[in-house]
Amino acid sequence: MLDSEMRGFLETIAEAVINAIPNLASNMKQEEAKKLKVKNNDDYLLGYAHGAIMGSFATTFLAENKRPTNEEEDQQARDIVYNRTDEIMRAISKAS
Repeated sequence: MLDSEMRGFLETIAEAVINAIPNLASNMKQEEAKKLKVKNNDDYLLGYAHGAIMGSFATTFLAENKRPTNEEEDQQARDIVYNRTDEIMRAISKAS
Protein backbone atom coordinates (compact mmCIF):
# COMPACT_ATOMS: atom_id res chain seq x y z
CA MET A 1 0.00 0.00 0.00
CA LEU A 2 1.29 3.46 -0.87
CA ASP A 3 2.05 5.57 2.17
CA SER A 4 1.09 9.23 2.39
CA GLU A 5 4.59 10.37 1.47
CA MET A 6 4.58 8.38 -1.78
CA ARG A 7 1.02 9.50 -2.58
CA GLY A 8 2.07 13.10 -2.02
CA PHE A 9 5.10 12.66 -4.22
CA LEU A 10 2.94 11.17 -6.98
CA GLU A 11 0.59 14.17 -6.76
CA THR A 12 3.60 16.52 -6.94
CA ILE A 13 4.86 14.78 -10.08
CA ALA A 14 1.38 14.99 -11.63
CA GLU A 15 1.21 18.71 -10.87
CA ALA A 16 4.63 19.32 -12.44
CA VAL A 17 3.72 17.41 -15.60
CA ILE A 18 0.37 19.19 -15.91
CA ASN A 19 2.16 22.53 -15.55
CA ALA A 20 4.60 21.50 -18.32
CA ILE A 21 1.84 20.68 -20.82
CA PRO A 22 1.80 24.15 -22.46
CA ASN A 23 5.49 23.77 -23.35
CA LEU A 24 4.99 20.23 -24.58
CA ALA A 25 1.99 21.30 -26.66
CA SER A 26 3.99 24.14 -28.15
CA ASN A 27 6.74 21.74 -29.19
CA MET A 28 4.18 19.44 -30.78
CA LYS A 29 2.81 22.31 -32.87
CA GLN A 30 6.21 22.77 -34.38
CA GLU A 31 8.43 20.18 -35.98
CA GLU A 32 8.23 17.56 -33.22
CA ALA A 33 4.89 16.15 -34.37
CA LYS A 34 6.21 15.72 -37.89
CA LYS A 35 9.42 14.07 -36.70
CA LEU A 36 7.51 11.67 -34.49
CA LYS A 37 4.79 11.07 -37.11
CA VAL A 38 2.10 11.87 -34.55
CA LYS A 39 -1.39 11.88 -36.02
CA ASN A 40 -3.26 13.22 -32.98
CA ASN A 41 -1.36 15.63 -30.76
CA ASP A 42 -3.90 15.55 -27.93
CA ASP A 43 -3.78 11.76 -27.66
CA TYR A 44 0.00 11.85 -27.80
CA LEU A 45 0.19 14.48 -25.06
CA LEU A 46 -2.20 12.54 -22.82
CA GLY A 47 -0.11 9.39 -23.21
CA TYR A 48 3.07 11.36 -22.69
CA ALA A 49 1.72 12.92 -19.50
CA HIS A 50 0.54 9.60 -18.07
CA GLY A 51 3.85 7.96 -18.98
CA ALA A 52 5.94 10.78 -17.55
CA ILE A 53 4.03 10.72 -14.26
CA MET A 54 4.09 6.94 -13.87
CA GLY A 55 7.70 6.61 -15.01
CA SER A 56 8.97 9.31 -12.66
CA PHE A 57 7.00 7.81 -9.81
CA ALA A 58 8.23 4.26 -10.46
CA THR A 59 11.84 5.43 -10.60
CA THR A 60 11.54 7.41 -7.37
CA PHE A 61 9.66 4.62 -5.61
CA LEU A 62 12.41 2.16 -6.52
CA ALA A 63 15.14 4.52 -5.32
CA GLU A 64 13.37 5.25 -2.04
CA ASN A 65 12.16 1.74 -1.23
CA LYS A 66 14.92 -0.37 -2.84
CA ARG A 67 12.23 -2.42 -4.61
CA PRO A 68 9.74 -1.89 -7.42
CA THR A 69 6.09 -1.29 -6.71
CA ASN A 70 3.94 -4.36 -6.17
CA GLU A 71 0.63 -4.98 -7.97
CA GLU A 72 -1.46 -3.18 -5.32
CA GLU A 73 0.85 -0.14 -5.29
CA ASP A 74 0.85 -0.05 -9.09
CA GLN A 75 -2.95 -0.04 -9.11
CA GLN A 76 -3.13 2.69 -6.47
CA ALA A 77 -0.69 4.83 -8.45
CA ARG A 78 -2.63 4.30 -11.68
CA ASP A 79 -5.88 5.20 -9.92
CA ILE A 80 -4.40 8.46 -8.70
CA VAL A 81 -3.11 9.34 -12.18
CA TYR A 82 -6.31 8.25 -13.94
CA ASN A 83 -8.31 10.40 -11.53
CA ARG A 84 -6.32 13.38 -12.83
CA THR A 85 -7.03 12.57 -16.49
CA ASP A 86 -9.78 15.21 -16.85
CA GLU A 87 -7.42 17.84 -15.45
CA ILE A 88 -4.66 16.70 -17.83
CA MET A 89 -7.07 16.83 -20.77
CA ARG A 90 -8.21 20.34 -19.80
CA ALA A 91 -4.59 21.48 -19.73
CA ILE A 92 -4.02 19.92 -23.15
CA SER A 93 -7.17 21.51 -24.58
CA LYS A 94 -6.23 24.90 -23.17
CA ALA A 95 -2.70 24.64 -24.60
CA SER A 96 -3.81 23.45 -28.05
